[in-house]
Amino acid sequence: MGLKMKHFLILAGLLCLLLPLSSHGPAHAADAPNSSSPADSKKGNLKWTCPMHPHYIADEAGVCPICGMDLVKLETGGDSNASSAGQERTAIVVAPETLQTMGVRIAKAEQTSFGRIIRSFGLVAENERMQTEMSARTEAWIEDLRIRAVGDQVKEGDLLFTMYAPEFIVSQRDYLDALKGANRTRISSIKTRLKAFGMQERAIGELEERGKEMEFVPFYADRTGTVAMIELRPGSYVKRGTMLTRIQDYSQVWLMVSVSEKDLTFIEPGTPARVTFPNIPGRTVVARVEYVYPTVDAKTRTGQVRLVLDNKDGQLRPGAYADVAFEVGSQQRLAVPSEAILKSGAGRYVVASLGGGRFEPRAVKTGLISGRWTEVSGEIKSGDEIVVSGQFLIDSESALRESFRKLERLQLPLSLLQLDKSQFAMVDHFVDAALYLHEALIDGYEIEPKFLDPAIEVKTLLWPAFQRTKLAFIMDDAVSAIRKAQASRTESETQAALAELVAALEPWVHDGAPQHYREKKLSVFKDQASGRMWFQTQGRPLNPYGKGASSQIQLPETSPAKASAASGPPDAGAPHAAQPDAERPANAGAGMPGHHH
Repeated sequence: MGLKMKHFLILAGLLCLLLPLSSHGPAHAADAPNSSSPADSKKGNLKWTCPMHPHYIADEAGVCPICGMDLVKLETGGDSNASSAGQERTAIVVAPETLQTMGVRIAKAEQTSFGRIIRSFGLVAENERMQTEMSARTEAWIEDLRIRAVGDQVKEGDLLFTMYAPEFIVSQRDYLDALKGANRTRISSIKTRLKAFGMQERAIGELEERGKEMEFVPFYADRTGTVAMIELRPGSYVKRGTMLTRIQDYSQVWLMVSVSEKDLTFIEPGTPARVTFPNIPGRTVVARVEYVYPTVDAKTRTGQVRLVLDNKDGQLRPGAYADVAFEVGSQQRLAVPSEAILKSGAGRYVVASLGGGRFEPRAVKTGLISGRWTEVSGEIKSGDEIVVSGQFLIDSESALRESFRKLERLQLPLSLLQLDKSQFAMVDHFVDAALYLHEALIDGYEIEPKFLDPAIEVKTLLWPAFQRTKLAFIMDDAVSAIRKAQASRTESETQAALAELVAALEPWVHDGAPQHYREKKLSVFKDQASGRMWFQTQGRPLNPYGKGASSQIQLPETSPAKASAASGPPDAGAPHAAQPDAERPANAGAGMPGHHH
């Protein structure tokens, strides 16, 4: 019997996905000629809420049953033409004296310049333009060595060491002799020879002042910096070409950034970058690309990009790690603070401030993110004021859902939603999913997750038409339960998913379309011990939660809302009360052919 049910679900899923929507579009409750009750007309849109628990909404003044605080006024209003789906857009009105208590913070949607962010990492390296190397240009001996180890600090013009070399002695004498004559060509030629042996301009000047050759020629620092390499000792003998020392200035360093090959085309000299050093708290540097190396590493498929960073305090040491974010394609974009974006299964939303304590949810599409700003488009324009934070918003995956839950009692009843045949068929996939889980538990076979996919697709198809109705919450809860069923590994997990799914669908079956499901021979049962429910279509009740007693929940002949409207307006001072479930011993359930055990 289980195979029959599986085949039925597969065929039903394919038919649902292939069935086109009505060419006239879905019918909505807003199209009903007079959907508001007399009580609403009499009392207007005046409602009451608790400042500390804004999800609690009452029809009259009083105290909060949760914390005991006095309730404050909350009004709703909207323009039925504001929504293309035909549902009335609802605005929340909060008394000004409560705004500060609720912690509402407002910001504006603004035009700002930013672009796509490319993230990578880099390593600090010496700036090769700020280093000086000294090599021996003749055979010599080192005397009067003033620098002794790596890390010694020197200033420009400091004496580093003196050098004794026979070639220096001979050339100095020739230079002094040439100075006594007037042959400027000979003087220049000998001076060039001294420089070729490594004698610095300053030492040549001292030679001219003394008028006598120097046995030990001095060598001075060409720049201020740190001794980064030294191979000298007092009295050391050096050969021609020997590296003597290297002086590095660390007041400016390079940052060598590895960038993915696919991102290199977006980066060019001058591209701005934000550099953060995780191991140096609070150190963030804004720099620009100086050079993009023309090659790509064949193993890592990355290229090198070079940035120049100031390092006056010397905290950026070669080899240090840095996180780098390049900003490319900068242009003017409409943006809001990222924390103002609310997320739900239907998309992204912000809450707009309309002034006077009035707030309205608006759908947006998000684009690029840069720092604390997110690009948006949709129902927001530049200058609109939006809510960034407040106690009545929950900044989480369910933020939008919770904000609309506050308005749920102000929306039209489920029974006033008008669905065409194709839409009813799609919603029935949720019920079919509950029947499939019940059958799997009773017959003891494993759930095939793909058999439940058509029901999940239903939410995507119906969401644009019913996202602002109670049916949206039912679909959201149903999809959540179905996903748990797909991921279940044990019988208890499947039982929990079934209970959650039926609990989500029961308001729709009982209040939304009871006549439809009575015609389908659908029965609703409840386990008396746990209170968990399940659906069946025929036969005696088969409890998927154990062997305990069960009772049947009778579906009304017509919906409670329609019955209430037919009998006249309710008491103006009391909220609408849901009709209690009628229960009787489960011994007379009739079923639909094809769903049996």
